[in-house]
Amino acid sequence: MPLVKSASKKAVGENISTEVKAGKPHNQAVAIALSVQDKAKKRKNTIESAYKKHMVSGEEKGEVKKESKKTEMGEY
Repeated sequence: MPLVKSASKKAVGENISTEVKAGKPHNQAVAIALSVQDKAKKRKNTIESAYKKHMVSGEEKGEVKKESKKTEMGEY
C-alpha cells in the first residue's frame, strides 16, 4: 500500500502502521514515516514560496486586480 504523503501527525501514524504491516522493524518504519513527512513539508513550503514569488512578480508588472467602479446605481 502506498504511503500517505502529508505532513500531518495522522498521516505519520498511518505510514508507520503500513510499514510495520509490511514487515519492517518499528524503528525503521518510524524513520521512513518521518522522512515522508519531512519531504511533504519541504514540498509544501516550495509550492507556497513559488506562489508568493509569482504573486509579487505579477504585482510588479502591474497585473493586480482592478477595483470595481462604483456608480450611483451600484457596482459594475
